[in-house]
Amino acid sequence: MMVAYRNTRTGEVHEPEPGSWMAERLASLPDVWEPFETAETVTPARPVKGARKAEWVEFAIGRGYSRADAESLSRDDLARLFDDEDDER
Repeated sequence: MMVAYRNTRTGEVHEPEPGSWMAERLASLPDVWEPFETAETVTPARPVKGARKAEWVEFAIGRGYSRADAESLSRDDLARLFDDEDDER
């Protein structure tokens, strides 16, 4: 089972890698981020264009990219990559 976190205000869901700084941060804010167990991987919501690079990297990983590939791109490149994908649909 994986632990994911749901934002109690917005409903946004994140499934950080166990032991990552993001997992520690979300766990430290239980009034905002409610933990729950999930058997499936949850794809993070698409970040806004101006979001931090870390959010774009997590989104890319959720869409099947390796962490190394996602981190090798700039934040703007990641945003453009997923804008192009959305245009193809």
